[in-house]
Amino acid sequence: MASNNTGKSTKSLAIAAVIGVCVVVALFAASVWQENTKQSKVDEAGSHLLTASLIVDAETEAATAAATLNQYVVSGDEALIPEIQTRTAAAVQALSAGIAEAGSDEGNFLAQGSAAVEALSGVIALRQVGDVQGAATALEELSPSFASLVASLDAFVVSERAAAAAATSSASDANTTASWLAISAASLAAVMVLAAVVIVVGSLRRRSTVGAPSTS
Repeated sequence: MASNNTGKSTKSLAIAAVIGVCVVVALFAASVWQENTKQSKVDEAGSHLLTASLIVDAETEAATAAATLNQYVVSGDEALIPEIQTRTAAAVQALSAGIAEAGSDEGNFLAQGSAAVEALSGVIALRQVGDVQGAATALEELSPSFASLVASLDAFVVSERAAAAAATSSASDANTTASWLAISAASLAAVMVLAAVVIVVGSLRRRSTVGAPSTS
């Protein structure tokens, strides 16, 4: 009878040990998954912030080009043309890089930017042939579309920064969860090891008692 009870006890302990190991493994696996999720969200936030930064750079360069173009129309100083072209090229490059980082151009920004550059070239051409009034009129006609493009880009920057903030928050949550799961797994593993030690020590003591010679 005692042998049967011992066998049942051993079987129960073995089942409990297997379940415990499975739980520990599952907790560690979940912790790793949450850690990967955190890194993914960190990368996502970085991408959104980089997109926003590139778009802001494009706006800055475009604004400088527009201001210099206006100065050129008024003064006719040919020395200003290289700066206009340089600033325009930098704006296009930054805009293209920002859209590439975003992965899509839902706002049709590249086409609008291309149209603005073409219109800008037209203003320069008119001023170069001495048509001051025509250049001024063309520049004035360009202003509304340029302002509309800038407003759309501003809204895009705001949305990208909001997306970055949301991704950062998700990364923080995932990091907290990963830490909690790792601590839980480590704690459970420690408890299991301690329980195993207690069981082994108890078993050795019982065997020692049973094998000891009687003093009576």
